[in-house]
Amino acid sequence: MTRESQQLLVLTGLPGSGKSTLAEGLSRTLSMPVFSVDPIEAAMWRGGLAKDPTGIAAYDIAMTLADAHLRLGHSVIVDAVNPVEAPRAAWRKLASHYRADLKIIECVCGNEAVHRQRIEARVRHIDGMPEVTWARVLERRAEYEAWTDARLIVDSSARSAEQVLAEALNYLR
Repeated sequence: MTRESQQLLVLTGLPGSGKSTLAEGLSRTLSMPVFSVDPIEAAMWRGGLAKDPTGIAAYDIAMTLADAHLRLGHSVIVDAVNPVEAPRAAWRKLASHYRADLKIIECVCGNEAVHRQRIEARVRHIDGMPEVTWARVLERRAEYEAWTDARLIVDSSARSAEQVLAEALNYLR
């Protein structure tokens, strides 16, 4: 990819909304690396860091990795909840710095029963990271600020993963 077509794709949304599934599909289809905050944070814990202060640091590591790839002229995908303005502003600043096309895809699971079922049944196999509980998803939802940026909103409860991927690819074109 040339610098002119460089993209920073930010996938955002609550846990269990389909971000990681979409990120993996986009990565396979577009041959772009994914920097996902949860595995980064789990690696920090496995490395001996205390769990409490690592959330912001995991975002910072994802940002550093994205920066390194954008500096090389590569496009990247970021997979993170991004619940508040601070990380969102940082992604905008990073894209602007490299004149990369910032594309935001917000994943939602509009059917609460489906969302809860996903959370209660999911096993992500992230070594060292416990699965999120439905109670924690509800806490995150209460903290989650509405986005104001232009973005694609995909409802993963209404379509198959393949349909969501097709919608995202169409948006990115």
